[in-house]
Amino acid sequence: MNRLTTICVFFSLFTSFFSLNAYASSSDINLDIKGSLAIDNRNISGLVITGSFVALATDEGTAIQILPKQQGQFVSEKSGVVNLTNDGLELDLEGLAWEEPFLYAIGSHSKKRKKIKDDASEKKNLKRLAPIISEPSRHKLFQIELSPAGKVLNIQSKSLDEFISENEILAPFAVLPSKENGIDIEGIAVKDKQLWIGFRGPVLRGNYATILELELKPKKFKLKKPELKLVNLGGLGIRDMVATDNGVKLLAGPMNEIPVLYQVLDWPGGNQFEALKPKTRIRDLHGKPECLTIDPAGKVWIAEDGPKNGAIRLLD
Repeated sequence: MNRLTTICVFFSLFTSFFSLNAYASSSDINLDIKGSLAIDNRNISGLVITGSFVALATDEGTAIQILPKQQGQFVSEKSGVVNLTNDGLELDLEGLAWEEPFLYAIGSHSKKRKKIKDDASEKKNLKRLAPIISEPSRHKLFQIELSPAGKVLNIQSKSLDEFISENEILAPFAVLPSKENGIDIEGIAVKDKQLWIGFRGPVLRGNYATILELELKPKKFKLKKPELKLVNLGGLGIRDMVATDNGVKLLAGPMNEIPVLYQVLDWPGGNQFEALKPKTRIRDLHGKPECLTIDPAGKVWIAEDGPKNGAIRLLD
């Protein structure tokens, strides 16, 4: 191969990589929030937008926050903080979904391993890495009944561990830490008595992301008929999801932090063994997309992990 050919091949690969990874598709229209959030505003992990309120979740702490709409703005008030537990144990909330009058909040259902410390010895770091830590507080699905004004009427919770352990594909991953391709729930969607749970991990051989579909009886808060669906996202996992009239819109991202690639895709339902083709690709060098929702007007919004208030903005 001569030098010119080598340069041409390299340029072609470079431009292909750039177009795949660095194509940004988000507008400059940000969600209008008045006041400072009362939950961790740098770790927004769940987002719902309705005509009368916004709901936000954080993966730090034990609470979500409801922001009522007042004179065209969503207003942050301490009275809007909803504590989902009284024991103070972190819930690791990773997603929100809404179907009136119920708001659903999902914990990661994950295990974890400690990180190494730069100032610790090799021996101490290896000792730190050895245990796999299980925190039952992370293994919760919450159903929060709200009034039309966004006031809490009732809160119930249950674990999805039973459904995970009974599924022959998911069960082996339940013993692994989340960032090592273990169980790691990050997406939730609901519509017409169907509940979908999206997993950041595991991602299976063949590039299959996993989605658990369940039949929901909302008034009794009962789940049954679990079915696992496999969706080829090219090696990415589910970072969030929202139900639409034609299926479920997915926010896909890496199971770990590499590659830094995020996509929004439309999933019509069922097993998708062929790779879904993305309609929108997102990449932000200053953060990472973490939340996806659709407002009553049908507009799609995203929020990020890291920026203040999640940098919630309209998606083109």
